[in-house]
Amino acid sequence: MDDLKIFLQEIQKNSGIQFKISSKNGKEIYASASYSEDCSNVYRPLTLGKEKFLLKIDKKYEVCSKLLIYSIENKYNEMRSMRYKELVDILDGKSININKELNGILSSSSAIFIVNLNSDVYDGLNIINQMYNENKIISFIYKSEIIIVGDFEDVYEHAVSIREAMISNLFCKCIVSFVEIAKGKLNLKDDYEKARESLIFKKIFSLKDEVIDYNKLFFEKIVYYIETNLKREILHKFKEKFDSFDSEMLNTIEEFVNNGLNISSTAKKLYIHRNTLIYRIDKIKKETGFDIKNFKEAAVFIIAFLIWKEYK
Repeated sequence: MDDLKIFLQEIQKNSGIQFKISSKNGKEIYASASYSEDCSNVYRPLTLGKEKFLLKIDKKYEVCSKLLIYSIENKYNEMRSMRYKELVDILDGKSININKELNGILSSSSAIFIVNLNSDVYDGLNIINQMYNENKIISFIYKSEIIIVGDFEDVYEHAVSIREAMISNLFCKCIVSFVEIAKGKLNLKDDYEKARESLIFKKIFSLKDEVIDYNKLFFEKIVYYIETNLKREILHKFKEKFDSFDSEMLNTIEEFVNNGLNISSTAKKLYIHRNTLIYRIDKIKKETGFDIKNFKEAAVFIIAFLIWKEYK
Protein backbone atom coordinates (compact mmCIF):
# COMPACT_ATOMS: atom_id res chain seq x y z
CA MET A 1 0.00 0.00 0.00
CA ASP A 2 3.01 2.31 0.53
CA ASP A 3 3.75 2.36 -3.21
CA LEU A 4 0.13 3.27 -3.87
CA LYS A 5 0.32 6.16 -1.41
CA ILE A 6 3.40 7.47 -3.21
CA PHE A 7 1.46 7.28 -6.48
CA LEU A 8 -1.50 9.11 -4.93
CA GLN A 9 0.82 11.84 -3.70
CA GLU A 10 2.20 12.23 -7.22
CA ILE A 11 -1.33 12.54 -8.64
CA GLN A 12 -2.19 15.23 -6.10
CA LYS A 13 1.04 17.12 -6.73
CA ASN A 14 0.73 17.05 -10.53
CA SER A 15 -3.02 17.75 -10.72
CA GLY A 16 -3.53 20.04 -7.75
CA ILE A 17 -6.67 18.08 -6.84
CA GLN A 18 -7.25 17.55 -3.13
CA PHE A 19 -8.92 14.25 -2.28
CA LYS A 20 -9.33 11.57 0.35
CA ILE A 21 -9.80 7.80 0.14
CA SER A 22 -11.41 5.88 2.97
CA SER A 23 -12.86 2.44 3.57
CA LYS A 24 -16.60 1.85 3.96
CA ASN A 25 -16.25 1.91 7.74
CA GLY A 26 -14.53 5.31 7.57
CA LYS A 27 -10.90 4.25 8.00
CA GLU A 28 -8.64 6.69 6.16
CA ILE A 29 -6.42 5.18 3.47
CA TYR A 30 -5.04 8.42 2.06
CA ALA A 31 -5.73 12.14 2.34
CA SER A 32 -4.06 15.03 0.52
CA ALA A 33 -2.25 17.39 2.85
CA SER A 34 -4.67 20.27 2.13
CA TYR A 35 -7.84 18.16 2.00
CA SER A 36 -10.65 19.30 4.30
CA GLU A 37 -14.06 17.85 4.97
CA ASP A 38 -16.81 20.05 3.59
CA CYS A 39 -20.51 19.75 2.87
CA SER A 40 -19.77 20.49 -0.80
CA ASN A 41 -17.59 17.39 -1.14
CA VAL A 42 -18.87 14.57 -3.36
CA TYR A 43 -18.35 10.85 -2.76
CA ARG A 44 -17.56 8.35 -5.50
CA PRO A 45 -17.16 4.53 -5.19
CA LEU A 46 -13.65 3.21 -5.73
CA THR A 47 -12.60 -0.44 -6.06
CA LEU A 48 -9.10 -1.51 -5.06
CA GLY A 49 -8.65 -5.19 -5.70
CA LYS A 50 -11.43 -7.00 -3.88
CA GLU A 51 -12.38 -4.18 -1.53
CA LYS A 52 -14.70 -1.18 -1.86
CA PHE A 53 -13.66 2.35 -0.89
CA LEU A 54 -14.93 5.91 -1.18
CA LEU A 55 -13.19 8.72 -3.00
CA LYS A 56 -14.04 12.08 -1.43
CA ILE A 57 -13.39 15.12 -3.59
CA ASP A 58 -14.40 18.79 -3.71
CA LYS A 59 -17.42 19.35 -5.93
CA LYS A 60 -15.46 21.74 -8.16
CA TYR A 61 -13.26 18.78 -9.19
CA GLU A 62 -16.19 16.44 -9.77
CA VAL A 63 -15.68 16.53 -13.53
CA CYS A 64 -12.21 14.97 -12.96
CA SER A 65 -13.44 12.21 -10.64
CA LYS A 66 -13.90 9.49 -13.30
CA LEU A 67 -10.41 10.01 -14.69
CA LEU A 68 -8.97 10.07 -11.17
CA ILE A 69 -10.75 6.81 -10.25
CA TYR A 70 -9.63 5.17 -13.51
CA SER A 71 -5.99 6.12 -12.87
CA ILE A 72 -5.99 4.93 -9.25
CA GLU A 73 -7.75 1.60 -9.96
CA ASN A 74 -5.49 0.83 -12.92
CA LYS A 75 -2.35 1.63 -10.98
CA TYR A 76 -3.51 -0.53 -8.07
CA ASN A 77 -4.24 -3.46 -10.41
CA GLU A 78 -0.86 -3.06 -12.06
CA MET A 79 0.86 -3.12 -8.66
CA ARG A 80 -1.30 -6.01 -7.48
CA SER A 81 -0.33 -8.07 -10.53
CA MET A 82 3.31 -7.70 -9.51
CA ARG A 83 2.45 -9.68 -6.35
CA TYR A 84 2.08 -12.68 -8.62
CA LYS A 85 5.42 -12.23 -10.37
CA GLU A 86 6.36 -15.74 -9.27
CA LEU A 87 3.46 -17.11 -11.33
CA VAL A 88 4.48 -14.98 -14.32
CA ASP A 89 8.00 -16.40 -13.99
CA ILE A 90 6.56 -19.94 -14.05
CA LEU A 91 4.57 -19.15 -17.20
CA ASP A 92 7.77 -17.77 -18.72
CA GLY A 93 9.37 -21.16 -18.15
CA LYS A 94 11.56 -20.21 -15.19
CA SER A 95 12.10 -22.79 -12.45
CA ILE A 96 11.34 -21.15 -9.09
CA ASN A 97 9.92 -21.95 -5.69
CA ILE A 98 6.65 -20.16 -4.94
CA ASN A 99 5.55 -18.96 -1.54
CA LYS A 100 3.41 -21.09 0.76
CA GLU A 101 0.20 -19.04 0.25
CA LEU A 102 0.28 -19.26 -3.56
CA ASN A 103 1.25 -22.92 -3.46
CA GLY A 104 -1.77 -23.64 -1.25
CA ILE A 105 -4.13 -22.01 -3.75
CA LEU A 106 -2.58 -23.75 -6.75
CA SER A 107 -2.65 -27.17 -5.08
CA SER A 108 -6.41 -26.90 -4.49
CA SER A 109 -7.25 -25.38 -7.88
CA SER A 110 -9.62 -27.09 -10.30
CA ALA A 111 -9.39 -24.76 -13.31
CA ILE A 112 -7.41 -22.12 -15.15
CA PHE A 113 -9.06 -19.47 -17.34
CA ILE A 114 -7.67 -17.11 -19.95
CA VAL A 115 -9.80 -14.02 -20.60
CA ASN A 116 -9.03 -12.35 -23.93
CA LEU A 117 -10.43 -8.83 -24.38
CA ASN A 118 -10.34 -6.10 -27.00
CA SER A 119 -10.55 -3.62 -24.12
CA ASP A 120 -8.34 -2.45 -21.23
CA VAL A 121 -7.25 -5.59 -19.39
CA TYR A 122 -6.91 -3.72 -16.10
CA ASP A 123 -10.57 -2.72 -16.32
CA GLY A 124 -11.31 -6.39 -16.88
CA LEU A 125 -9.13 -7.43 -13.94
CA ASN A 126 -11.02 -4.97 -11.76
CA ILE A 127 -14.31 -6.68 -12.68
CA ILE A 128 -12.83 -10.12 -11.91
CA ASN A 129 -11.69 -8.91 -8.50
CA GLN A 130 -15.21 -7.69 -7.76
CA MET A 131 -16.72 -11.00 -8.88
CA TYR A 132 -14.33 -13.15 -6.85
CA ASN A 133 -13.36 -11.71 -3.50
CA GLU A 134 -12.39 -15.06 -2.03
CA ASN A 135 -8.75 -15.57 -1.12
CA LYS A 136 -8.75 -18.92 -2.95
CA ILE A 137 -8.89 -17.25 -6.37
CA ILE A 138 -5.82 -15.78 -8.11
CA SER A 139 -6.22 -13.31 -10.98
CA PHE A 140 -3.41 -11.46 -12.76
CA ILE A 141 -2.31 -10.08 -16.13
CA TYR A 142 -0.01 -12.07 -18.41
CA LYS A 143 0.80 -11.04 -21.99
CA SER A 144 -2.19 -8.68 -22.20
CA GLU A 145 -4.67 -11.35 -21.07
CA ILE A 146 -6.30 -12.04 -17.71
CA ILE A 147 -5.33 -15.32 -16.06
CA ILE A 148 -7.61 -16.75 -13.37
CA VAL A 149 -6.71 -19.78 -11.26
CA GLY A 150 -8.75 -21.30 -8.45
CA ASP A 151 -11.24 -23.86 -7.23
CA PHE A 152 -14.63 -23.66 -8.99
CA GLU A 153 -17.73 -25.83 -8.61
CA ASP A 154 -19.10 -25.48 -12.15
CA VAL A 155 -16.22 -24.34 -14.34
CA TYR A 156 -18.20 -23.82 -17.55
CA GLU A 157 -20.85 -21.70 -15.80
CA HIS A 158 -18.12 -19.53 -14.29
CA ALA A 159 -16.57 -19.07 -17.74
CA VAL A 160 -19.94 -17.96 -19.14
CA SER A 161 -20.49 -15.58 -16.20
CA ILE A 162 -17.03 -14.05 -16.65
CA ARG A 163 -17.65 -13.39 -20.34
CA GLU A 164 -21.10 -11.90 -19.70
CA ALA A 165 -19.68 -9.62 -16.99
CA MET A 166 -17.00 -8.32 -19.35
CA ILE A 167 -19.42 -7.65 -22.18
CA SER A 168 -22.06 -5.95 -20.02
CA ASN A 169 -19.56 -3.76 -18.15
CA LEU A 170 -16.95 -2.98 -20.80
CA PHE A 171 -19.07 -3.30 -23.98
CA CYS A 172 -16.26 -5.24 -25.60
CA LYS A 173 -15.54 -8.48 -27.37
CA CYS A 174 -14.53 -11.22 -24.93
CA ILE A 175 -13.35 -14.79 -25.39
CA VAL A 176 -12.83 -17.11 -22.42
CA SER A 177 -10.89 -20.34 -22.71
CA PHE A 178 -10.42 -22.73 -19.83
CA VAL A 179 -8.94 -26.03 -18.74
CA GLU A 180 -10.70 -28.06 -16.07
CA ILE A 181 -8.44 -30.34 -14.08
CA ALA A 182 -8.65 -32.68 -11.12
CA LYS A 183 -8.03 -30.91 -7.81
CA GLY A 184 -4.39 -31.12 -6.84
CA LYS A 185 -3.26 -31.96 -10.39
CA LEU A 186 -2.70 -28.42 -11.71
CA ASN A 187 0.50 -27.83 -13.65
CA LEU A 188 0.37 -24.07 -14.11
CA LYS A 189 2.54 -23.75 -17.21
CA ASP A 190 1.24 -26.86 -19.00
CA ASP A 191 -2.41 -26.09 -18.28
CA TYR A 192 -1.93 -22.44 -19.27
CA GLU A 193 -0.47 -23.62 -22.60
CA LYS A 194 -3.55 -25.78 -23.15
CA ALA A 195 -5.92 -22.87 -22.49
CA ARG A 196 -3.81 -20.69 -24.81
CA GLU A 197 -3.90 -23.42 -27.46
CA SER A 198 -7.71 -23.29 -27.31
CA LEU A 199 -7.56 -19.66 -28.48
CA ILE A 200 -5.24 -20.68 -31.31
CA PHE A 201 -7.70 -23.41 -32.35
CA LYS A 202 -10.54 -20.88 -32.32
CA LYS A 203 -8.68 -18.66 -34.76
CA ILE A 204 -7.36 -21.40 -37.05
CA PHE A 205 -10.61 -23.35 -37.29
CA SER A 206 -12.97 -20.32 -37.13
CA LEU A 207 -14.75 -21.74 -34.08
CA LYS A 208 -17.98 -19.90 -33.26
CA ASP A 209 -17.95 -20.47 -29.50
CA GLU A 210 -16.76 -17.56 -27.35
CA VAL A 211 -16.41 -19.83 -24.29
CA ILE A 212 -13.98 -22.62 -25.12
CA ASP A 213 -13.41 -25.79 -23.12
CA TYR A 214 -10.01 -27.26 -24.05
CA ASN A 215 -11.12 -30.74 -23.02
CA LYS A 216 -13.83 -30.72 -25.70
CA LEU A 217 -11.56 -29.78 -28.62
CA PHE A 218 -10.84 -33.42 -29.45
CA PHE A 219 -11.05 -33.21 -33.25
CA GLU A 220 -9.31 -29.84 -33.38
CA LYS A 221 -6.34 -31.25 -31.48
CA ILE A 222 -6.13 -34.25 -33.79
CA VAL A 223 -6.25 -32.10 -36.92
CA TYR A 224 -3.79 -29.52 -35.61
CA TYR A 225 -1.11 -32.16 -35.10
CA ILE A 226 -1.69 -34.19 -38.28
CA GLU A 227 1.43 -34.36 -40.42
CA THR A 228 1.42 -31.64 -43.13
CA ASN A 229 1.65 -33.97 -46.15
CA LEU A 230 -1.29 -36.03 -44.91
CA LYS A 231 -3.31 -32.85 -44.39
CA ARG A 232 -2.63 -31.79 -47.96
CA GLU A 233 -3.65 -35.22 -49.23
CA ILE A 234 -6.97 -35.05 -47.36
CA LEU A 235 -7.51 -31.44 -48.43
CA HIS A 236 -6.95 -32.35 -52.08
CA LYS A 237 -9.70 -34.96 -51.85
CA PHE A 238 -12.29 -32.70 -50.18
CA LYS A 239 -11.45 -29.10 -51.09
CA GLU A 240 -13.50 -28.85 -54.27
CA LYS A 241 -16.57 -30.34 -52.54
CA PHE A 242 -16.40 -28.02 -49.54
CA ASP A 243 -15.73 -25.02 -51.77
CA SER A 244 -18.97 -25.74 -53.62
CA PHE A 245 -21.12 -25.59 -50.46
CA ASP A 246 -22.88 -22.31 -49.78
CA SER A 247 -22.90 -20.62 -46.33
CA GLU A 248 -26.21 -22.27 -45.44
CA MET A 249 -24.83 -25.75 -46.01
CA LEU A 250 -21.57 -24.99 -44.18
CA ASN A 251 -23.52 -23.65 -41.23
CA THR A 252 -25.63 -26.82 -41.24
CA ILE A 253 -22.49 -28.96 -41.05
CA GLU A 254 -21.08 -26.95 -38.14
CA GLU A 255 -24.30 -27.01 -36.13
CA PHE A 256 -24.83 -30.73 -36.75
CA VAL A 257 -21.32 -31.43 -35.45
CA ASN A 258 -21.69 -29.04 -32.50
CA ASN A 259 -24.95 -30.72 -31.49
CA GLY A 260 -23.42 -34.18 -31.37
CA LEU A 261 -24.97 -35.39 -34.65
CA ASN A 262 -28.41 -34.99 -33.09
CA ILE A 263 -31.00 -34.20 -35.76
CA SER A 264 -33.68 -32.78 -33.45
CA SER A 265 -31.28 -30.46 -31.56
CA THR A 266 -29.67 -29.25 -34.78
CA ALA A 267 -32.98 -28.54 -36.47
CA LYS A 268 -34.10 -26.56 -33.43
CA LYS A 269 -30.84 -24.61 -33.39
CA LEU A 270 -31.13 -23.78 -37.09
CA TYR A 271 -34.86 -22.96 -36.80
CA ILE A 272 -35.70 -25.40 -39.58
CA HIS A 273 -37.97 -28.44 -39.88
CA ARG A 274 -36.46 -31.82 -39.13
CA ASN A 275 -37.18 -32.98 -42.69
CA THR A 276 -35.35 -29.95 -44.11
CA LEU A 277 -32.27 -30.91 -42.11
CA ILE A 278 -32.48 -34.54 -43.26
CA TYR A 279 -32.68 -33.29 -46.87
CA ARG A 280 -29.51 -31.26 -46.38
CA ILE A 281 -27.68 -34.18 -44.76
CA ASP A 282 -28.69 -36.42 -47.66
CA LYS A 283 -27.38 -33.77 -50.06
CA ILE A 284 -24.04 -33.76 -48.22
CA LYS A 285 -23.87 -37.55 -48.61
CA LYS A 286 -24.65 -37.26 -52.30
CA GLU A 287 -21.95 -34.63 -52.85
CA THR A 288 -19.19 -36.15 -50.66
CA GLY A 289 -20.04 -39.81 -50.29
CA PHE A 290 -20.10 -39.49 -46.48
CA ASP A 291 -23.17 -40.12 -44.37
CA ILE A 292 -22.61 -37.81 -41.40
CA LYS A 293 -25.45 -39.48 -39.47
CA ASN A 294 -23.04 -42.43 -39.14
CA PHE A 295 -20.48 -41.74 -36.39
CA LYS A 296 -17.48 -43.37 -38.10
CA GLU A 297 -18.13 -41.60 -41.39
CA ALA A 298 -18.87 -38.37 -39.55
CA ALA A 299 -15.50 -38.57 -37.73
CA VAL A 300 -13.58 -38.72 -41.02
CA PHE A 301 -15.78 -36.01 -42.49
CA ILE A 302 -15.25 -33.68 -39.49
CA ILE A 303 -11.46 -34.06 -39.70
CA ALA A 304 -11.55 -33.24 -43.42
CA PHE A 305 -13.85 -30.27 -42.76
CA LEU A 306 -11.51 -28.85 -40.10
CA ILE A 307 -8.49 -29.24 -42.39
CA TRP A 308 -10.40 -27.35 -45.09
CA LYS A 309 -11.21 -24.58 -42.57
CA GLU A 310 -7.58 -24.40 -41.49
CA TYR A 311 -6.36 -23.86 -45.05
CA LYS A 312 -9.30 -21.72 -46.16
